[in-house]
Amino acid sequence: MPDPAESVSPPERQLLSMSALRERSSVSRGYARRFRSIMVCGLLMLSEFSLRPQTSSREQTLFADDFEHGLGGWRLVDDRYIRIESSGDPTHGNVLVLVPGGEVLALIRGSERWRGVRLDADVLFPANEDSYLGVVYHLQERQKRKDFGAVYIKGNGSYLQGNPHYDFNPSRALYPESQIRLEGGSAIRIGKWQRLRVEVVGRVCHFYVGDVAEPQLTFPYFEGESGAFGLEPRIVGGPVWIDNVRVTKITRLSYTGAPRPGLAYTPEKMLTLWQVAGPFTRTEDALAEGSTQVDGRWRAFAADARGAAVTAKVVDYHGPQTVAYFRTIVRAERAERAVLHISTADNLALWVNGRLQWLLPKGELAWFDFASNPAHNGQRIPIDLKAGANAIVLRTRGGVYASGGFFATLEHP
Repeated sequence: MPDPAESVSPPERQLLSMSALRERSSVSRGYARRFRSIMVCGLLMLSEFSLRPQTSSREQTLFADDFEHGLGGWRLVDDRYIRIESSGDPTHGNVLVLVPGGEVLALIRGSERWRGVRLDADVLFPANEDSYLGVVYHLQERQKRKDFGAVYIKGNGSYLQGNPHYDFNPSRALYPESQIRLEGGSAIRIGKWQRLRVEVVGRVCHFYVGDVAEPQLTFPYFEGESGAFGLEPRIVGGPVWIDNVRVTKITRLSYTGAPRPGLAYTPEKMLTLWQVAGPFTRTEDALAEGSTQVDGRWRAFAADARGAAVTAKVVDYHGPQTVAYFRTIVRAERAERAVLHISTADNLALWVNGRLQWLLPKGELAWFDFASNPAHNGQRIPIDLKAGANAIVLRTRGGVYASGGFFATLEHP
């Protein structure tokens, strides 16, 4: 069969060639447009990707451990009570076991400078006995003291509790209102794994248990803003198992709603402007008696946002400096008899205008609403005020387990 091209005249062949060139040119322009579109998309994707580190840095994983490879990522305080064991569950494999034994801590190495973090973990209480898992944050060590924020989850009680430690002394008696019962899908069931999430930004700790969108407890009352993170078991009781720990960097808390529990504190009704002298290794009662020679030893000391004077920030639990004095000045228009109303987790001695008036034993708990809630009533001490300025001084003694502060108000007739 003859080639069709051979039957075309030279002028027609030239026209065909020009048409082919135009067609090829059109195709080339199409490819070029397509190429430019691909390049633009690629640049957009690249620019989007280049922005991601700023966003993903908020979600950067700082630490993860499934306990299949030892405890090299942890700094252990008293490692006799910290170990890895097989859970007997193929889903979890090896787990971290914290056994009560006094002052036991598992701290994450390199966490001292963390500020905003989210900690996720699985927890299991294997036996129906007194046991808890405390999540430790912002631990600072100074002069052999260990001060840190802590919220713990109780196994056989199924509740959360705010529990800052000062010189390793738990101060939960000063925060009884922060005990939150866990119920429904968040309840702790012995022998069953439960998921927990803890977010800490600045001084605020949010604690979640179970698959919930809002924390059960928001706890802003430990004043530290940096320091080591970790875990602790109870002082005595049963062990706790932990698995799948992951710590993520965050810049803000997920929950921005009202504090939980939502309580109405009234610090304006409390005595909150204190001065402190100490700590001392022995009593220095001349401070309370009003000697002018010791005035220079007082310094300002503010109560917390609830109105509590947190004495544990000053006195030692383990160390020798267990004595401190707290002074406030109240004014009266005329001489009168008033009532000093106190709820205290400390043993206190009271002086009014230099005279020793009362010895106050510590209560089981110190309540923020002691002045308005008869169920939480504190101790009332009648005192005589003179016209003008009156010095009220309270002496506290450290070294007492689970103590750490008091609330006080003055009631006039």
